[in-house]
Amino acid sequence: MLHFYHGVMGSSKTAQLLMQRYNYQQLGLKVALLKPAVDTRISLSTVYSRVGLRAEAEVVLHPGDSVREQLSWLAVQHAHNDYEYVFVDEAQFLSEEQVQELADLADDREIFCYGLKTDFMGQFFPGSAALLRLAEDIQEVTGGLCWCGKKATMNTRVDAEGNVIKHGEQVLIDNQQQIKYIGLCYKHWREGKAHA
Repeated sequence: MLHFYHGVMGSSKTAQLLMQRYNYQQLGLKVALLKPAVDTRISLSTVYSRVGLRAEAEVVLHPGDSVREQLSWLAVQHAHNDYEYVFVDEAQFLSEEQVQELADLADDREIFCYGLKTDFMGQFFPGSAALLRLAEDIQEVTGGLCWCGKKATMNTRVDAEGNVIKHGEQVLIDNQQQIKYIGLCYKHWREGKAHA
């Protein structure tokens, strides 16, 4: 089954992924951790949560990579027949073709994709749009709050001075210096208000 867990920035998606992966590993299950190459916040292969949890991805997916081929290669490297459970962080950065492959692979394994539903402009990412179409199980990771205390529903890009940015490249990795991402409620996202 293909699962898609989506939430806004700050909702602890990656932390939940890493905890679930750890629990499965403790049971002795064959688990693979994947991430898209575009996520270079810490390093090319590190899956990182802002709460401090981290792990090294077994597979880093570049644009055009076949998920099936990468998992087959990984299984050969570890002398497995296959992986029963696949975890994908930052799944919004996958291509439509990669999501289609995951959906096709999900007939005989559990695939858990975690990521954002929309970008800072309120538009779907190609990967999240495909996951919303193809995932059999879609759940929201709640917990992100706006500065006003309401539920955060919108991802927001802010500059070093805290100004909301509404235009620009869809993918610009958070470096915590020139730009960062926060969650806002729809009202404050619409108004472009990142703080009281």
